[in-house]
Amino acid sequence: MFALYRKLIAASIRSQMQYKINFVTSAATTGMIMVLDFIILSAILYRFHDVVGWNIYEVGMLYGISSASVSLYRLFAPEINDFEKYIVQGELDQLLIRPVSPLLLLLTRNLDLSRVGGLVQGMSVLVISLSGLAAEGKSIMGLVLFSPIAILSGGVIYFSIGLATAGVAFWTHQMKDMLTFTIYAPANASNYPIGLYPNWLKWLFFSAIPIAYMNYLPMLTLLGKGGEWFYPILTPVAAAIAFYFARMLWNVGIRHYHSTGS
Repeated sequence: MFALYRKLIAASIRSQMQYKINFVTSAATTGMIMVLDFIILSAILYRFHDVVGWNIYEVGMLYGISSASVSLYRLFAPEINDFEKYIVQGELDQLLIRPVSPLLLLLTRNLDLSRVGGLVQGMSVLVISLSGLAAEGKSIMGLVLFSPIAILSGGVIYFSIGLATAGVAFWTHQMKDMLTFTIYAPANASNYPIGLYPNWLKWLFFSAIPIAYMNYLPMLTLLGKGGEWFYPILTPVAAAIAFYFARMLWNVGIRHYHSTGS
């Protein structure tokens, strides 16, 4: 299965790279848009100095992990994010008649290479934030070692949320509006400390939309903000659990799918 995935991914990348200038400009544009988002966030923190006790570099760690994670998800799973067209226009039928998992086919279609810009931007913010924390005299070795784990786990968490949303779309036949509440708004919310939000929203971010495990919870420990020693371990664990339940929901949706022609 992995060998087939690798071949399909390679073919998708080759087709995308036929237009190298388009790739460069799209990646640069995506990165610049996200840079503007962080500049706005930095301006707010410069004015108020901190957000519920988190300074600009500490919030930068949250932002960088979230930004890189969501970019990783959008890079490798753009068709999951745009799954509504497969339900509404009947394009899923074409995938179901092939002797390959439809999920595997979706994950190897039309990679959004422009998201490389967002990935680079997120990692750049992490580097700047780590440098700032080091200048403040804080130990950053744990943060350096944990950041790749957080980005990969965060990418899986966002993918799992997107996959679960796609699973629900088998019944609702719409997904774009739901993504506002399951991906876009939570992604923006994860740029700030979760402790900033009301209790009902905290509960949501620790349960149905588990973005708190991606950056906020482990940073409580790694930044010395009162977190327990095992909080960083919960990040990959939460990603694995989220993927398991999202895959279950997807499989149930596939079994109950009715073609537009049926």
